[in-house]
Amino acid sequence: MDRLQSNKMFADISKIIHSFNESLAAHIPKIDAEITQMIDNKNKDTQVIERYLDTLLSLTMYGIGDELFIKLLEYYKTVDAEGAEFYWNEYDKDEE
Repeated sequence: MDRLQSNKMFADISKIIHSFNESLAAHIPKIDAEITQMIDNKNKDTQVIERYLDTLLSLTMYGIGDELFIKLLEYYKTVDAEGAEFYWNEYDKDEE
């Protein structure tokens, strides 16, 4: 593979990653609305909350959703402090 092909390949990969991140970010407003509703309704269903936290934790690995993760986690610690601590630890691991 020559240098021109290599540069094109990396440019193509960069475009794909950028498009992927934009696609993920496009879902953030809907997730934000759902989380806000969950908090406003004082939802205590740990399975539902943890499903959102799992999704958001995955998104944070791509640099997306950190604020929402923390917003929901702050609420979750009022529901299940021990469960929230687990998610804080997982988040901290990803930040290192």
